Amino acid sequence: MKKYLLTFFIFVLSSNINLNANSYSIFGGTYDYDDDNTTNLFGLNYHISNYEINFINILNINPVIGGFLTAESASMFYGGFETNIGTNSIYLNLSSSAGIYSNGDGKDLGNDIQFKSEINIFYSISKESRVGIGSHHISNAGLNSVNPGTNNYYLIYNRNF
Repeated sequence: MKKYLLTFFIFVLSSNINLNANSYSIFGGTYDYDDDNTTNLFGLNYHISNYEINFINILNINPVIGGFLTAESASMFYGGFETNIGTNSIYLNLSSSAGIYSNGDGKDLGNDIQFKSEINIFYSISKESRVGIGSHHISNAGLNSVNPGTNNYYLIYNRNF
């Protein structure tokens, strides 16, 4: 695991990253919907499209950074990569991120470092705006013996800058 993290950080530090985001997403929904700790979730993502990585000439992968806060004061700030599959009017957005988690008064996920896998579907309502629904799973990937994870779903509004 340390080898992969080191490779990732070397890749990021050696890249010429322009941090001008071209869109943002605001989302809100339910945190940990399938457990006793269900609460509200609110968050914001910045989608960076002017730094694109072409992965094996199949997928274009872009950086994404963001964070969320729950009504129980749990929070996570993360960064990772995403790809979009589909057309301009309707598309699937897949992302994977790593970040720092604080449980606040909410669910203890066993570790400060957490990983987030996300799937969203967007529908364009105009050239600049999209609405969607999404879900993500958060887990520490077995870095700690305590690893309950959370499953979350939400509504999303996305707009270009």
